[in-house]
Amino acid sequence: MSYNRSFYKQIAVNYHGSVSYPASQNGGSVSYSGTAYENVTVNIEVDTNPFDLSINNCNRTVNSLTGAVVATETAQIASIDKNAKKVASCIVNGFFSYIRSEISQQVMELSQKIDAHLLHLRELAKSCVAKQKQMETDYYRISSRYFKVFDDLNKELESRIFELNKPAFVFKSNSDKHAIRTTGSDLVSTVTVFGSEGGGLQAKISASITKKRALDAINQTNIFLRKQKKLQSTINQSMLSENIAATLFSPVGFMETSNEKSQIVKNLYQADPLPKSNPNDLIEKFQNQTWTAATKEQKENIQRYFNSEISNAYTSNNQHDERVKEMIVKIFNVNSIKSI
Repeated sequence: MSYNRSFYKQIAVNYHGSVSYPASQNGGSVSYSGTAYENVTVNIEVDTNPFDLSINNCNRTVNSLTGAVVATETAQIASIDKNAKKVASCIVNGFFSYIRSEISQQVMELSQKIDAHLLHLRELAKSCVAKQKQMETDYYRISSRYFKVFDDLNKELESRIFELNKPAFVFKSNSDKHAIRTTGSDLVSTVTVFGSEGGGLQAKISASITKKRALDAINQTNIFLRKQKKLQSTINQSMLSENIAATLFSPVGFMETSNEKSQIVKNLYQADPLPKSNPNDLIEKFQNQTWTAATKEQKENIQRYFNSEISNAYTSNNQHDERVKEMIVKIFNVNSIKSI
């Protein structure tokens, strides 16, 4: 912006000299000297329009440069993030591709081995079936030949035994005829009466045995009931029927996590059977407490419980469970645990 300035100053001018006059009675020259003062006023007009114009141009240029720098920085950050994601994606995809190819290769090798074993087993099965059929054929041929030989021997032996013991066979034939005549007479009723009496006696004996077993079972039941009654009485005498005020403790989990925007997220986990408390109050109490490092005994108990839970949770021996188990054990740090 243009402006005017005025400067005022009094300037002193020294002068001196001599004056000659014509010759006369008193002719000659006269010297003179002195100081004259003059007031000087200087008006200065400063035109700043070109400077202001250049400042504005420079300001616009600087603003453009700032915008370009910000845009460049934003583009650089976006490019770095994009390239980082690409690199991470390539690494992850490469890792899983490598694992997939390894697994596929192993599966292919195992499939080829299994196919080879199956072909070998099929050939062995065919050979076994062929040998079985051959053995069956040989068995039927040999057995039919020996059956014929043994049938001839049996017939020859039967005829010789009959000839040697012919009186005995004749007696047996006559006895059979006599037995048939006896059963056809009135003596048959005697056998029927004896059978009825014998059956009744057998039924009574069986009923007596059943009653004896039932009595033994009843006695065993009575003994069990008496022992149970005695145990219940002992428990009732040992118990105290009192109502005592006590404090119940319930586990509560408090966790702080950081999200992608570097914001702290606080979560509280409570047990289901107990009534829910106000999470904000509990979180405030957690933050106001003084946390100290766990003692050696507490660390040993926690480590023992952790090892037991890990062993119970991962009982199989496959590679995936083993890797997960090793990673959990690697992440777990008992020295970082603090208590109130």
